[in-house]
Amino acid sequence: MIQRELTFEETDAYQLNDETEHWGDISEAIYDLPNADKEVMPGVSWGECGVVFTPAYWKIQYLMHNSGNDFTINYRLGENVLEEVVACLLGGFGLKAEMGLAAFERLVERGLIKQGVEFEPILEALKEGFEINVGKKSHYRFPNQKAKFIFEFLNRPDLNNVPVEDDLELRCWLMGVKGIGPKTASWITRNFLDSEKVAIIDIHIFRAGLAMGLFTESLNVQRDYFRIEEIFLGFCKAIKVMPSRMDALMWLQMNESGVIGIRSTY
Repeated sequence: MIQRELTFEETDAYQLNDETEHWGDISEAIYDLPNADKEVMPGVSWGECGVVFTPAYWKIQYLMHNSGNDFTINYRLGENVLEEVVACLLGGFGLKAEMGLAAFERLVERGLIKQGVEFEPILEALKEGFEINVGKKSHYRFPNQKAKFIFEFLNRPDLNNVPVEDDLELRCWLMGVKGIGPKTASWITRNFLDSEKVAIIDIHIFRAGLAMGLFTESLNVQRDYFRIEEIFLGFCKAIKVMPSRMDALMWLQMNESGVIGIRSTY
């Protein structure tokens, strides 16, 4: 349910298909790829699809993981926008997906994700132990800080006017919520609206871009978020893929590989 950063962001939701069933289509796609030295974007060559983390590699990986009619990604974490915001507030850097999910489900079960909720019940719920692994109690990190963020959010006077009809308006509104920056605002927007107009840029996506030569080391995810997002969305458009699915695929592979982002040789 809770997926990224796949920190809640996408593990359960991302269903991979049997690649062999669609190998004929993939073989044709490989044959149709542009020459390795052809630029997909200024200064970025397609490279060889057999070389990891090149644009050609990501294009073929995308096609393999999107082949078939059973491919789905269920991005939403909550039943409404309030739950979606709270779920994402409970995730983030330094927090395990399982813990974030457990905390979110506890707040839902206790009916604490509602307008005008009091502070103490939220704090108490987050401070109680969680049995993530059988027989072992774990504790949620930063319960005071997160409880405060959630309390302040659920007591805003404008919760009946959240702009959920427009991707970019929603993200802009979310960035006015304490505890939410560009990445979390983009995460919520993508999840709730299935948006392809925003991207969730974290260190894994940034490293993938560095490996391709798409980003430069002078860029900083925190400082240059929207510039990096613009480049990433342009890249997805250039290779004709859906940004949300490419983002999820890159996150999974970069997270599993442990690659620091050294530029590929191709």
